[in-house]
Amino acid sequence: MGIWGPNTHQWFITQFAAAKAGLILVNINPAYQSSELHYCLNKVGVKCLVAADSFKSQNYHKMLTEIMPELETSASGGLASKAVPSLKSVVMMSDKEHSGAFRWETMGMEFKNIWRI
Repeated sequence: MGIWGPNTHQWFITQFAAAKAGLILVNINPAYQSSELHYCLNKVGVKCLVAADSFKSQNYHKMLTEIMPELETSASGGLASKAVPSLKSVVMMSDKEHSGAFRWETMGMEFKNIWRI
């Protein structure tokens, strides 16, 4: 599991939920550009990515779709990308709906239940 974004309360909850669930959590530099993110995701074999909506001037979902155009037409949790074959799910820490991604608010409730917040 990877997390990509600045420190937020969602980041904090995700980190503890992953630990409680026994998952390995990879913290990805929030300043990464598309090519760096692509390399990182493949290097560590991330299966699920929790990502912020944006960081400074970067639009994370847009960057993800640059790397994996399949994300725009994928069902949430059903990503099958040639560029990042290990990645199956994207969770966006956002109030907005993003194509191919779960909303953190929906998944966050599950994380909160795992951590018993």
